[in-house]
Amino acid sequence: MPTHPPHPPARAVILAAGIGGRMGEHTADLPKPLVALAGRPLIAYTIEAIEAAGIPEVVVVTGFREAQLRTALAEAVRVPVRFASNPHYLKGASLSLAAARDFCRDEPFVLTMSDHIFGPDLIHELVALAAPSGVTVAADARHREEWFIDEATRLNVVDGRVDAIGKGVTPWTHLDAGAFVCSGDVWPVLDEVDEDASLSDVFSILAARNALYAADVTGTFWFDVDTPEDYLVAERILLGRPSALA
Repeated sequence: MPTHPPHPPARAVILAAGIGGRMGEHTADLPKPLVALAGRPLIAYTIEAIEAAGIPEVVVVTGFREAQLRTALAEAVRVPVRFASNPHYLKGASLSLAAARDFCRDEPFVLTMSDHIFGPDLIHELVALAAPSGVTVAADARHREEWFIDEATRLNVVDGRVDAIGKGVTPWTHLDAGAFVCSGDVWPVLDEVDEDASLSDVFSILAARNALYAADVTGTFWFDVDTPEDYLVAERILLGRPSALA
């Protein structure tokens, strides 16, 4: 792993534009990031983990129910939040990442999804281990149940670099925890992919160029909330293990 930068990035980008259609009734009247989990909006856990890692600004990429999300966040969080709009939120997540480009330019930034909850130690560990170039992904080697693995994005890590990323990757060594540190190297790759590309498409190109690195965050807390079943598991974890986010 290359030497990590001495300071946290100046900002984090949270992708929060999607419709969250797999959440069923939970998103009947709310955008997914505002769904209450253990009494707090889902996105609040991510923002607080970013704040705890010493990152002073958050850029939230909005799309579905944009006005509702922007109003709620402007009133509810302490860290300065700026907003980028993705009107094409029904297409690939590469368009949401592209919407944040003018805010980040060539400076490094943390990238997360709004439907992943993190303990503050995960973002801190990721930032501490991030490479100064390319993209670094939070990689978890912990044993997980089969249902969890089936939904997760897999990584094959060799000597600190990711040589393959995707849901069907075999062999694999780690799971993608849903958080990244990106350098300006990500933007030229974004220009190369189809407009409707997934983030895995973008990061696969970096992996092929030996520019996708792994930060081992095994032992830190994270959970991806995609479905009502995930929601129930996550709530049980948070209500039963409050120390996971302490």
